[in-house]
Amino acid sequence: MNTLQYHESKQRGSPDFPLDYHLVDEKHNRYEMPYHWHEEVEILHVLKGRFRLSIGDELHNLISGDVAYISSGLLHGGTPEDCVYECIVFDMRLLLKSNDHCKQYISELLEGRVKITPHLTEGNRVTQHTILPMFDALRVQCDGYALITLGCLFQFVGEVYRFGVYQHREPPSGVDNRKMLKLKKVFELIENRYTDPPTLTQLSTAVGMTPKYFCRFFKDATHRTPVDYIAYFRVEMASYAFAATDKNVTEIALDMGFDDVNYFIRCFKKYKGVTPGHYRESLRGSDMLRESYGEINLSHVV
Repeated sequence: MNTLQYHESKQRGSPDFPLDYHLVDEKHNRYEMPYHWHEEVEILHVLKGRFRLSIGDELHNLISGDVAYISSGLLHGGTPEDCVYECIVFDMRLLLKSNDHCKQYISELLEGRVKITPHLTEGNRVTQHTILPMFDALRVQCDGYALITLGCLFQFVGEVYRFGVYQHREPPSGVDNRKMLKLKKVFELIENRYTDPPTLTQLSTAVGMTPKYFCRFFKDATHRTPVDYIAYFRVEMASYAFAATDKNVTEIALDMGFDDVNYFIRCFKKYKGVTPGHYRESLRGSDMLRESYGEINLSHVV
């Protein structure tokens, strides 16, 4: 399943332990994070470098050691800079398999009545006590890692309440809801038609705006113009194709809807910093994660 999709919908882990773990560096085919959302919660931990992450309408500049908590259903995306990061994506209902007292707190999160602080620094007590031990266990897949992970997630929620790392959440306004629905509609259209990109007029018409107002609306939300974002997304999809298939540069360029291979190469180099050929070679030769962080499964743990 391509995790670059605008709306991810897949089985995480296994039915009895629905959790995926990923460890990613700049050579990984899923290094960049185009805008998307999923029904599961995501926790991201920066091991090295910086990560400029948008969650909903908030922008967070994460540095080494920082943690981001991304609630269910929130549109998010970002750009890592010389970064190594790890993340888990999991179904919060995993924690409902407990007694009624625990369910009270988990239900508040699932129903959106409580919002966990999305940016936790390295020195935060919750980070130190729960997030770092959990990722340590997942990274090396030690014996009992599933038990440690589950225990750390329960402790994470408990310490969020204990140390007040949350806010009671007001229902979003009608304006905010409409804005987010419009953005999701735009990203869905781009994701569904990246091989035959929609025009600016088609995008603006889809959300009932003039092209001029739509450009301002889109840039305010993403810090990119619509044209720039579409080109960036197409290159990300091409990057995934290089890692997932044995097709050559010309074949992938045509698959992505580029009629001019030379233009595809220039576009790819603009966003990736290297030609498609060099990028493919770097994917084949990259063993940085295993050298730096131990032998792991790069797709998911469970």
